[in-house]
Amino acid sequence: MKKLFLAALVSILAISLNAQNVNDVWLLLQNNNVAGAQKKIEECMAVSSYQNDATAWLYRGNVYLRIYDRDNERVKKNPEYVTRFPDAIFTAYESFYKAMEINPKMETINGLVSPKDGQLTCGSEMYTIGYNAYVAKDFAKAKKYLSVAAKALGSDEGMKEYTGYAYYFIYMIARSENDAEAQKKALDDAIAVNTDNDVIYRLAYDLYNRAQDTVRCGEILKSAKKYVSKEKKGNIYALELSYLIATGDSVQLEKCFKNVKKYTNDTIVMADCANYLVNAKGFDKAKELLDSALVSHPDCFSLNSMVAYCYFMQASELGTLSSKAMTRQDLSFNEKLALSDQYKADQTKMMEEAYKWAIKSYEMNKTDHTNNSILKQTGTQLKKDLPAELQ
Repeated sequence: MKKLFLAALVSILAISLNAQNVNDVWLLLQNNNVAGAQKKIEECMAVSSYQNDATAWLYRGNVYLRIYDRDNERVKKNPEYVTRFPDAIFTAYESFYKAMEINPKMETINGLVSPKDGQLTCGSEMYTIGYNAYVAKDFAKAKKYLSVAAKALGSDEGMKEYTGYAYYFIYMIARSENDAEAQKKALDDAIAVNTDNDVIYRLAYDLYNRAQDTVRCGEILKSAKKYVSKEKKGNIYALELSYLIATGDSVQLEKCFKNVKKYTNDTIVMADCANYLVNAKGFDKAKELLDSALVSHPDCFSLNSMVAYCYFMQASELGTLSSKAMTRQDLSFNEKLALSDQYKADQTKMMEEAYKWAIKSYEMNKTDHTNNSILKQTGTQLKKDLPAELQ
C-alpha cells in the first residue's frame, strides 16, 4: 500500500513539475528573457507528455518567434551578427501548426500570439524572405521559404493573394530549371487552396491543354470561375472559349461568348480571347470579338495585330484544306481540283486581309516580331511592297 502511495505521489509531483516548467516559460517571456525561455521550453519538450500538449507547442511557437524578431533587430544594428537559430521562423511556424493540429479550437493565452496569428505572422515573414531570394535569383532559398509560406498563408481567406503569388514564384523557378513535374505541382497546389490568382489558372490550363487532358482542363475552369474575382474573370472566359471549342459544346460556347463580350473595353482580355479562338480555329468568333472591341479602341495595337494574326492563321488553314482536298477518296479528280482551287482562292483573300491589317499594325509598332513576320510572309507571297526594314 505504501509503495502504491509513493508511486502516485511521484506521478503527481512529476505532473506538477511539468506544469510549473511550462508556466516558467510564460513568466520568462513576460520578463523578456528570451534565452531563458528557449532553454526552458526545450527542456519541457523533452518530456514525452508535452508532445501532445497544444499549450506547450503554443509556448514554443511564441519563444521562437521572439527569437526571430530579436535576431532581426540585432542584424539591423550589426550586419555581422550571426544568429544561433537560423531556422527560428520555421521552428515557430511548425510549433504554431502543431498546436492547431492538436487543438483546432485553441484560444490564445494572455500575452502570447495565438496559434492562428502565429502561423500567419510566420507565413508573411517567410513570404518576404522567399520573394527577396527569388529576386536575387537565390532559388534554393526562395523555394525553401516560399513553399512553407504558401502552406502557412493558404488557410486564410485574406491571404489568398499572397498564397497565389508564392506558388507562382515557385512555378517560375521550376520553369527556369526545366522541371516539368515541379511546375505542375506548384500550379496544382495553388488551385487546391482555392487561389484567386487568375494567372495560376491560365498557366495550369495551358499546361494541361498542351497535354490534351480535357478532364483536368474542365476542373481548372470550374475552380477558376468560382474563385477568381469578377474583374479578372474575363481572362478565364478566354480559356473557357478554347475548352468549349475543343470539346464541341456549342450550347455552352454561345453562353460563354456572351460573357466574354461583357469585357469589350478590356483590350487585353479581348486580344487573349481572340488568340485562344484563333488557335482553336474559331476564326469567325475571333473576328466578331475583335470587331466589337475595335469600335471603342480602333488604334489599339494588340487588337489590330490580332486581326492580322486571325486572317493569317485562317489562310494557313485554308492552305491545308486545299492540299487535303486532292486526297479525298469520295470525289472525282475534277471535283478534287475544283475544291482545292476554291480553297486556294479563299486563302488568297485571307492573305490579302492579313497583309492589310499587318501593315496597319506595323505603323503602330514596328518592333513586334510576330506582326513583322506575318507582314513579311504575306507581302512576299502576294508580291506586295514591304517596308525597307523588312526587306
